[in-house]
Amino acid sequence: MIVATFLCMLLFAPPAAAPTVEPVTSVVPFPRGLALHDGTLYVLARGRVRGAGGVDAGLDDMAGTLFAVDPDGDDPTTNGVVVARPTDPPFHLLDRTMDPVDETRTDRPYCTLRFDPATQSFYLCAFSGIDGQGTAFRKNASDAVLRYDLRTRRWYEVARHAGGWDYAEAQPKGPNNCLVIGRWLYVVGKDNHMLVRHDLTPLRADPEGDAGPATLVFGDMLRLADGSTETVQGHSALAVRDGYLYVGFRTSGQIIRVRLDDDEPARPVVAEVVARFPAWDPIAGTSADITDIGFDPDGRLYVINAQPARIHRFRPDPTDVYDGGLSQPWVNLAETLGKPTLKAENLLVADDGSVFVTTGDPYGRDDGLGGVVYRVREG
Repeated sequence: MIVATFLCMLLFAPPAAAPTVEPVTSVVPFPRGLALHDGTLYVLARGRVRGAGGVDAGLDDMAGTLFAVDPDGDDPTTNGVVVARPTDPPFHLLDRTMDPVDETRTDRPYCTLRFDPATQSFYLCAFSGIDGQGTAFRKNASDAVLRYDLRTRRWYEVARHAGGWDYAEAQPKGPNNCLVIGRWLYVVGKDNHMLVRHDLTPLRADPEGDAGPATLVFGDMLRLADGSTETVQGHSALAVRDGYLYVGFRTSGQIIRVRLDDDEPARPVVAEVVARFPAWDPIAGTSADITDIGFDPDGRLYVINAQPARIHRFRPDPTDVYDGGLSQPWVNLAETLGKPTLKAENLLVADDGSVFVTTGDPYGRDDGLGGVVYRVREG
């Protein structure tokens, strides 16, 4: 009787409600980084890609500006105030007095925002890249990692690489994500396929200190736990959980983990694959486009597929590798919001399990400086 009752409950139980998606703020021009600190949501404005169809150079796109947002605010159209505008130095700001305006020497922080309590600093990444064929327009003046220190209310340069890429010197080309673990700032280089780290110890005592040069953690070849090796490319996403560092790869599509020993990867570095997503297809020009990952308090990993915007959720298990190509996403943002080309590139998972997501179209002429931060919650 008990078994029959249980089976009936399974067969006739109502389906789980779909996650709810609600706007939090539309104040930030093209949001591209999220951080929570003391109950406030901080959002980084990335700025428009003008050379590929964005706003006119005469309009201030607020690239590099930090906004403070109430995560529980009522009106998304007014929810957000400026905390810090970029300064020159360390940014290379747009000189509107030039004729014509030189876009190639302008800094637009491209992605990621992380807060580290020990150094009281927000960290962000910016990579240059050539935006589009036949144009010298750059997404950023040069590849850089920057920080804003709450102790001095000033911007600082952690690292900047204007050229001369030397793999041996651990200079990440295309830095597009970072993560503080203990005293280390980990930074991924998307374009030359490496993970490096900076020692933040000097900055804990002295906001005017120097994090020093980066050291290489691993490059584009990883040794797996079964003794084989695997090529990984497009290092793009970082998370930490229960003594493991997780890394997602935008080009080759894997998500792996490596064991940490006192906040440092155990040596030799041995990786375990926990998920596989569709890799970059040079003919079709498509991939799963993994740009960010994060854990909720229950140990579930959230993965952003940037465009069209989808979020996958699963418990990482190297003995049961998640198939991101065959599995249905936890929420299809593009479909839910009725925007087939919606682009979402950063996520942040709060302590209550809700997920904040940045969205925006850097190439759209018709949406002004648009962009929305959404919150996704269990239905």
